[in-house]
Formats: sequence, structure tokens, C-alpha cells
Amino acid sequence: MQEQQVLNQMVALSGKKLEMLTELKKLSEQQRQAFQDNNIAAVEPILNKKDEIIRYVRQLDDAFLKASGTLKEMLGIEKLDDLSKFELAGRNEIKRLIADITDTVESIIKIEQDSHKNVSEMKNEISNRIKSVNTGKKATKAYNIKPFENPSYFFDRKK
Repeated sequence: MQEQQVLNQMVALSGKKLEMLTELKKLSEQQRQAFQDNNIAAVEPILNKKDEIIRYVRQLDDAFLKASGTLKEMLGIEKLDDLSKFELAGRNEIKRLIADITDTVESIIKIEQDSHKNVSEMKNEISNRIKSVNTGKKATKAYNIKPFENPSYFFDRKK
């Protein structure tokens, strides 16, 4: 009976993690859209929300690992794949949840890679603009030569 409670806890933790990762995926899509629209101001609040979710997911992961270790010890198994040998309600659900979590994480990684590509392009564009401005400044200085502001004076000193 105790094994069933631990497995139920793992299912609940996995369900909550999937929910949080789905929210993280939505935020990543919003972030990518903000980069595509060159709306940098919208990115900071999104990043703050993502940080909160990531911290919470880490807590869920820690609790899941603890429960998983306990269940493995109780059943004398080394991997969660070995749960199929036991008649516990929820064993198929935990496998499905883990597969869904893996799929969601992979899609988040793809979105983040696209965002990184967009940011790199923006960075290169801004860098080129800065170089152009600096070149313009140099050209302007070359055409606007100013005389020395402090004229030099010669002093005769008798010894």
C-alpha cells in the first residue's frame, strides 16, 4: 500500500511539472515573438516569470527524485522501467507523463534555440550600426579640424 502512495505522489509531481513546463513553453514562444518584433522591453518580464517557473520545477524535480529513490528502494528495482513488473495503479500514467515531459522539454529547447538565433542576429545588426556611427564620427572629426584651444606661448628667460 505504501508503494502505491509513493507512486501516486510521483504521478502528482509529474503532472504539476508538465503543467509548469507547458507554461514555460508558452512564455518561450512569447519571448521568441518579442525578439522577432524587436520588442526588447517585453522580454524582461517574460524572463522573470520563466525564472520563477524554473525554480519551482527544480523543487518538483527534487521531490520527484526523492520519491523515486524511495519507490525503487521499496520495490528493489534500479529503473522506473521495471515498474511494469508490479501491479501498481498509475504505472502507465507515470510513463506517459514522463514521455510528455520529455517532448515538452525538447520543444522548449527548440524554441530557445530559435530565440538565441534571433538574439544573435539582433546583436550583429546593432554591432554593425555602432560601427557605422563610429565611422561617421571619425569622418566628421576629420572635416572639422579645430585649432588648439590654448595657444602656446614662448617665454624668454634670462639666466
